[in-house]
Amino acid sequence: MALEPNVIELYEGAVQNMLPILGGIRENQLTASTPCTEWNVQNLVIHNIKVTGFAQGTIRGNNAVDAMDVSGQVPSEGAVDAFVTGTNGVLDLLKNSADLGEVIETPFGNMPIAHFIMFPILDIVIHKWDLAKGTGQSTDIDAGLAEATYGALQTGAELGRQFGIFAAEVEIPMSASIQEKLLAVSGRMP
Repeated sequence: MALEPNVIELYEGAVQNMLPILGGIRENQLTASTPCTEWNVQNLVIHNIKVTGFAQGTIRGNNAVDAMDVSGQVPSEGAVDAFVTGTNGVLDLLKNSADLGEVIETPFGNMPIAHFIMFPILDIVIHKWDLAKGTGQSTDIDAGLAEATYGALQTGAELGRQFGIFAAEVEIPMSASIQEKLLAVSGRMP
């Protein structure tokens, strides 16, 4: 039986990998394009901040945040501070949950909290790469995060495609790195 990943550690790792990228975005890059073709840098920043509210609301059972609505501006406190505030809220919920195996209602169907939180983790990891690529920063994904999220994405990619979250898988050589495989499954050309 495969060992389940520690989702709290994965979430913390994804957040820590995203912070330097958010902090490295210059104002004149907000309109730059990204590999997430529908959204520019500003849209992706707003989306990542909103996903934290979406995750909190879903875990609490009262979600009112549309993480796909990327209209508006980056919050006045800045991308990093807004993201940290949101991710700290998610972490508080995860750390104070009596049972991460508790089944909750999500837009993707009923599932344990630990399975649901993999969606926001994947979102952070993939969009970290998108933002880095769009702003000329390091596109390296931590190998441990890439491996854990690749495993999760292999089982959830088709569901993600049904919801319009991921494009069709990109074909790459079998010898590709774990990061390249993760990106390809998410519909991105590594």
